[in-house]
Amino acid sequence: MDNFLEIINDLQDVFSTVGVSSDTLNLPQIVVVGSQSTGKSSVLESIVRQDFLPRGTGIVTRRPLIIQLTQDITVETPKASFLHEPDVWHTDFDEVSNEIIRNTDQVCGKNKGISSEPITIKVVDANLPTLTLVDLPGITKIAIGDQPEDIEEQTYSLIKKYIENPNSIILAISPGNSDIANSESLKLARTVDPDGDRTIAVITKVDLMERTKENLDVLQGKTLPIKLGIIGVINRNQSQMDQNMSIEECLVKEKEFLKNHFHSMANEMGTVYLTQRLCQVLMKNVKDCLPEVIQRITEQKIIQQEILDSLAEKVTDEMGTLATYVRMYCQNFHEEIRGSGLTLNNVGGMKLRDVFEKYVGDELDKITLPEKIEADIELEIKKASGTKPSLFTPNIVFDNLASKILKNFKPPVKTAIKKGCETLCDIIAYIGKDVFRRFPNLKREGHQIAMNLLLTKQQEAESFIDNYLKLEECYINTNHRLFTMNRSKVEAENKDANLDDLSFEKRNIKVIKGLLDLYVGIIRYQLMDVVPKALICFVVKEFGDLLHCTLMKHLFNEDKIEDLVKEDILIEDKRERAIRMLDALQKAEVITAMFE
Repeated sequence: MDNFLEIINDLQDVFSTVGVSSDTLNLPQIVVVGSQSTGKSSVLESIVRQDFLPRGTGIVTRRPLIIQLTQDITVETPKASFLHEPDVWHTDFDEVSNEIIRNTDQVCGKNKGISSEPITIKVVDANLPTLTLVDLPGITKIAIGDQPEDIEEQTYSLIKKYIENPNSIILAISPGNSDIANSESLKLARTVDPDGDRTIAVITKVDLMERTKENLDVLQGKTLPIKLGIIGVINRNQSQMDQNMSIEECLVKEKEFLKNHFHSMANEMGTVYLTQRLCQVLMKNVKDCLPEVIQRITEQKIIQQEILDSLAEKVTDEMGTLATYVRMYCQNFHEEIRGSGLTLNNVGGMKLRDVFEKYVGDELDKITLPEKIEADIELEIKKASGTKPSLFTPNIVFDNLASKILKNFKPPVKTAIKKGCETLCDIIAYIGKDVFRRFPNLKREGHQIAMNLLLTKQQEAESFIDNYLKLEECYINTNHRLFTMNRSKVEAENKDANLDDLSFEKRNIKVIKGLLDLYVGIIRYQLMDVVPKALICFVVKEFGDLLHCTLMKHLFNEDKIEDLVKEDILIEDKRERAIRMLDALQKAEVITAMFE
């Protein structure tokens, strides 16, 4: 029996020693829950047969206290040691109490706050059973003195963390001199164990309990759905403590009292019976749960190894690491543009095509002749004719109107360049976040260098487009092959029979309007071809070609390489935790091998 319980103790020690939680394994354990002043400390001290728990007002137990009892018939004097000082053994249990206070203050401070980091204490004696109990902070409702305002939430959260473990046995302490229906410990136990399958109720102070039929029914398990038993005990009172009455003497008096006042129930009441019952229940629980624990150890080893593999090894070659990640960053950019990268939603080269279609194609299609174009044509003809009506329309009329209309192409073209560069910004940010996620300083500085290079290339593309539009506005090429090929067709269409009743001037205006529409359409299609090419040439290609050498030039500085490849503290912590967890799991595997 002891071997099985020692396995659980060893597993708890392994995880506590390496500073990681054993929560994922759901280790079987007995968790002691009770409100303040319910006699929880007295029950534990009676089981351990020693005065060792700190006493005082408010919350005295401010950290989980794992109490590992071990029977050793070779030990003449009871002794205790702490996991954080395994080689120091105490035979004076006042020293044990003081060490609990000191270590608690060290972790929690002296402001009555609580912590989930446990203290593990081993108690060895010839007269003790092998048993492990986890003492939790007492349930409290109101912050007293310098306790935190949220002390109730803190204690409930900590207790729930332990009792939610499906393999834990809940030892719910309730005072016998209060209405059991209002027991906070039983209410809390029912939130996770509504059927009472893994709850043991301990009714303290039964010597102060009114021996009514209702109370006796409670002790006999007739009114509460608690399947592991309801056990009444008697606490040491203040008078006995003042008289320095030993725990052994108090246990004798407890036995006599129960025999005299609870005749038929006495054999299943008292601290001695409670201790025996706890050993039985825990032993069965350990036997039932160990196969599951062993399976969880194997599963967690795989999970932790995968986590460790995903984090890569700790940096040892700083320059080589920097070169590798810069090369990976640039390679990923090219792959994203080609469409062979792992894109996220709309980030990737395909988004550039969407920009071409929407901001180059669709937006340029919206640039048409003004609604009052005929009035504008008539005005331009009059301005060009001077004082006499013109027999022929001067070329300057067409040139002026075409130049004016072509200016309307500039806003959508500039927008297309801007949107294309914004898309590249998204690609760069996504790649940097993915590739440089280990190194926040490298991610930040690498992104800034890439942005500066991209801005330079954007300005070059905008400058090219500005000059191209100036060329089109400055020289209206009516000798353009497409224009000359379709000119006669446009003129013929605007001299149909329907226009016979119009004056020469009106027919002429219709012809010029048709020719303007033809010319603007030609320039529109040229821009639909030139703008994407300018964006790809000046921005995408030149940016991609220069990215690697630009990053190398600015990043490879001996004074800052160490800082650039300094890992995110969260990643460092995650790796260290995974290493510690793997170490604990490997040791746990060795411990449980004897069971298999």
